[in-house]
Amino acid sequence: MDRLPVEMVRFINTPVAQAFHKGRNIAWVGSIVIALIVGLLLNAVAVNTMLTFAVMLSMIGLNGTVVWLRFRSHASTPLAVNMHHPFMDGEPMGDAVLYVQLSNGTWIDPGLHRLRIIPDDLIGGFSLAQDTVDFPVLGHFSTSKERTPELVRHMALINQAIALRDAVNEVPDPIEDARERESIETGLLERSWLEEDVELEVESPLVSFFRGKE
Repeated sequence: MDRLPVEMVRFINTPVAQAFHKGRNIAWVGSIVIALIVGLLLNAVAVNTMLTFAVMLSMIGLNGTVVWLRFRSHASTPLAVNMHHPFMDGEPMGDAVLYVQLSNGTWIDPGLHRLRIIPDDLIGGFSLAQDTVDFPVLGHFSTSKERTPELVRHMALINQAIALRDAVNEVPDPIEDARERESIETGLLERSWLEEDVELEVESPLVSFFRGKE
């Protein structure tokens, strides 16, 4: 889809993301307070007023830029959910739905499986793929040349959102199913080896020979 349906809400606007808004505002206020304190200290030691003002503005600008970049990392999370998703912090009344945004701005339903990013050798950056045996590609996800902390955070949030969606919709977790199958298969394999060991022990001529000597 070229644009989100009206019932979908971007991650940064969900209730669970409000902590990022609050943290940004507190950090901005803190930056201004620290700059004012530094300005008062500089005035106390008779430093030039213009220099003091320049230092204060530089501190506010630098700290403000750092705060904005950190907030933008969360604000740019390419994820949207509907009102029934747990990220909306309400009682679900229907099926939870989520969409993920690709690098070209379009939105897709990621399907049932967890997601991962894989290098795109054709156009560079990373493509989005389902985390299954053959890694089917869903589309180009990021133009970043390396796995940045921002990309890692985005994928962690997206996969968490998928897990919560499936929990609301009562969809069996494919990871848990795989673990259960692996446990069963391992148990069968161990039992098979034990059975073979028993057969070898019974049929061994050496065992028969020493038993005959007893």
